[in-house]
Amino acid sequence: MPRGPSDTEFENVISQIVTDLRDPPDSQALSEYGVVEVGGGISSENFITFKKAESSPMLAVDGGSATILDAGSFTVAALRVGQAFYNDRNYIAGKGPEMHLLHLSTGELAKAYSIFFTKTVGGDPPDTPRGLEEALGRIRALLEWKHVEDILGGDIQSGTVLAFDGALWAGIKGIGEMLARIVAMAREKGIILCGISKKSMLTYNSRPLIPAVQMAGDSIFPDSLWHYPIDAKGYGTKLFGQIHVAKLHPHSKYTFRIDLSLPEGVTPEEALGKLAYHANDPTYAGYPYPLARVHNDVALSRSEVEDLRSMLRSRAIRQGMDPGEWQMTFQNFHDVLDMSR
Repeated sequence: MPRGPSDTEFENVISQIVTDLRDPPDSQALSEYGVVEVGGGISSENFITFKKAESSPMLAVDGGSATILDAGSFTVAALRVGQAFYNDRNYIAGKGPEMHLLHLSTGELAKAYSIFFTKTVGGDPPDTPRGLEEALGRIRALLEWKHVEDILGGDIQSGTVLAFDGALWAGIKGIGEMLARIVAMAREKGIILCGISKKSMLTYNSRPLIPAVQMAGDSIFPDSLWHYPIDAKGYGTKLFGQIHVAKLHPHSKYTFRIDLSLPEGVTPEEALGKLAYHANDPTYAGYPYPLARVHNDVALSRSEVEDLRSMLRSRAIRQGMDPGEWQMTFQNFHDVLDMSR
């Protein structure tokens, strides 16, 4: 029978969890990566209730990715970015998701990243990702931002909520000007720009901020829609919107970090009310359904990954690659081990 972790290991891990919650590392150093200590106390006076809107057009953007082949020194990955548009609660079919197949190697990482950065942001990137996994994540984020910018450059109805999975934060070096362009375009066209984060690295008294706000909000305003504006000066010039912690369904167990950039004349309560209009689906109560829909549309299933892997193998062999070399290059003995578990 397998032996479990020792009591000492359990105690060490628990001790570290408590330490992380109470005594985090230097916040100035961590702010570069999005970890920001929010100042001030959580006051009941700062909670604001709002009402669900009666109707709302909403367009959601998201991206998904998966590693298809892994040879250690290089990987082949698939990346897909898409959108879902709802006029009220009616899905409006539009442009289908775009897919990219990437070859990322350790030796050519700077070149590959530079190509995508130039195509999406413009100019040369100020730095290079630290490894293949980070490069894939950055490229996916750049393509998502480019998708948002392209939507704003087209015909989009004033008053529409344009939402994406993530924060209005320039977490990738060199994209500040791009985000400034996106925010300016949205405001000019009367578009409510909205980033929704399922997790956040904002902290309060050294503890994760969202659950602290949620516990206070649910206690003060049970079974209500509410939001709490966050003072996040630690982001400096990287932040391109106002941060809120918000509950979008009165009976949901979840709250989210919501970054808003609003056109003139639109209040946070009006914008959040429009999001709440789309957050009534029983499967995703409290989370806007258009974002759930596009997430599911762009996620790569196991069967899609296997199909792509098979197609790559067939074409490589047709071009002269030895089947044995393919097997030895991309074999993963973990697959063999997992088959007998």
